[in-house]
Amino acid sequence: MTTIDPVQSIGPVRPSSPFPFETDTPAKTDETFAQMLQRAVGTTNDMMTHADEMAFKLALGEVEDIHQVMIAIEKASIAMSLTLEIRDRAVEAFNTLMRTAV
Repeated sequence: MTTIDPVQSIGPVRPSSPFPFETDTPAKTDETFAQMLQRAVGTTNDMMTHADEMAFKLALGEVEDIHQVMIAIEKASIAMSLTLEIRDRAVEAFNTLMRTAV
């Protein structure tokens, strides 16, 4: 004969509400646009620094695989192009807002 496991509590049942309750864990705050942009620029800078280090090591003969150096350089180039494109679009959006008549 098999035994039946006891039913586990699922916690208090409460009505649906858009407002948080005292027992709710606080929600993690989302990243702001400025923080996201700062992180992206930092990542681009890290990629550029890594590509420069790889190219320097290649010039010294410390790197055996030139493919890894070329991949690092291309990643840095693409990241920089994307960063510049985002900057250009942000400046264009700002200028459009400034030209808007109120």
